[in-house]
Amino acid sequence: MSHDSRMRGIVLVGLVGLFVAVYLLLYHLGFYGALVCGAGSCEVVQTSRYARFLGQPVPLLGTLWYAGVLVLAFLGLGPAAGKRWVDVLLALAVTGGLLFSAYLTGVELFILHAVCLWCVISAVLTVAIFVLAQPWRLLRGSPPPATG
Repeated sequence: MSHDSRMRGIVLVGLVGLFVAVYLLLYHLGFYGALVCGAGSCEVVQTSRYARFLGQPVPLLGTLWYAGVLVLAFLGLGPAAGKRWVDVLLALAVTGGLLFSAYLTGVELFILHAVCLWCVISAVLTVAIFVLAQPWRLLRGSPPPATG
């Protein structure tokens, strides 16, 4: 898969993730009375003390993360395509996002014993972005792939 194809994939997945994060943020801010969850325990998770991290709503952090990843992916498609600093920042962002998502999933499963369907969707999207970004390429010292 070419560099541009991977960046386009990150943009697509990131847009879906941004929608999910904004939806959860609007709920957290009181714009929705109840979450449309279907299955799971979204209300339990979203109203728990773990719905805030370092004093900030987790959905706000998710919104900022998805927005940041989108900016980096767009930079990776534009004039900065193939620039090492874009690849390094994207690798750091997606690795951090994956670790934070794993932490939150652990909280759901082992502390709250409740699962939020929207959180699971966000976690799956985060894994997809991680796989598309291929941060391990930087560890191997692989040169930036050709665009196109």
